[in-house]
Amino acid sequence: MELVIEKKEKNPFLEREEVKAILKSSITPSNAQVKEVLASKLNKPAELIVIKGIYPKFGKQESEVRAFVYNSEEALKKFEPKPKAKKEKAKPKEKSEEKSEEEK
Repeated sequence: MELVIEKKEKNPFLEREEVKAILKSSITPSNAQVKEVLASKLNKPAELIVIKGIYPKFGKQESEVRAFVYNSEEALKKFEPKPKAKKEKAKPKEKSEEKSEEEK
């Protein structure tokens, strides 16, 4: 797996670097694998890197990678959206509450 950084742009307002890279690989790698390769290439901890997308090019063995590299963990928590709770977990709670209301 070979990673070539095409563009690196600093964004001081959001306390991050926006990275665009080309990844040469026979298969599309996972986000975790790309994060490790990018961390070693940029000499940054993997915890501060957020992979926004891996876009394979049709007919070629390369993918375009877009990622954000934050300056600190506080900036990461401040600007990255939090994952939404899964709907499956919320539904059983609602059903149990409805049953208890019907019993009263």
